[in-house]
Amino acid sequence: MDSFTAALKAFPPAQRKALLVTLESVESLFPHARRDIAWGMPTLKIGDENLCHVMGFKNHNSLFPSSGSVAEVHAKELKGMVLSKGTIHFDLDKPFPKPLLKKLLLTRIKQINASYPKKNGLFVEFYDNGGVKAKGKMKGSNPHGKWEFYRLDGSLMRSGSFKDGEQSGEWATFAADGRLVKTTNF
Repeated sequence: MDSFTAALKAFPPAQRKALLVTLESVESLFPHARRDIAWGMPTLKIGDENLCHVMGFKNHNSLFPSSGSVAEVHAKELKGMVLSKGTIHFDLDKPFPKPLLKKLLLTRIKQINASYPKKNGLFVEFYDNGGVKAKGKMKGSNPHGKWEFYRLDGSLMRSGSFKDGEQSGEWATFAADGRLVKTTNF
């Protein structure tokens, strides 16, 4: 049994089912998310970023959208739900409502995208389905070094290098099945 499943095993059946259905809803909405354990909780990640955590407690279940400001953005839609720092409570025996889950986590993806580039120049942009759209390095405000661009389905579309914001060297374009379609030299 993996640690993800083991973390949920401790809960009574109805609570475990509500937690698992919530996690499966996230996976269906964001198919590129992957399971992990972070902060001791079942977590779904996109890239190296936490998309959300889900955890059960004695009197409620909680969704942690990995950012306290997600709940602030959606305060109107969350009216009537119990909120505390960084968490949204939901019923012990009912999964988190899927339409609301989608709204919250799309906001989280926007926040993740806005957090790039990192101080070390790393840049990643994600599609709304949690898949990588582009990744590379920035030098100041310009792309610099190796870059890759992906399709919505996760397949590599194009790769090459930039030098101070200008395409340089050989760029390759790929078909969705991975075949090299063309190369272009800059």
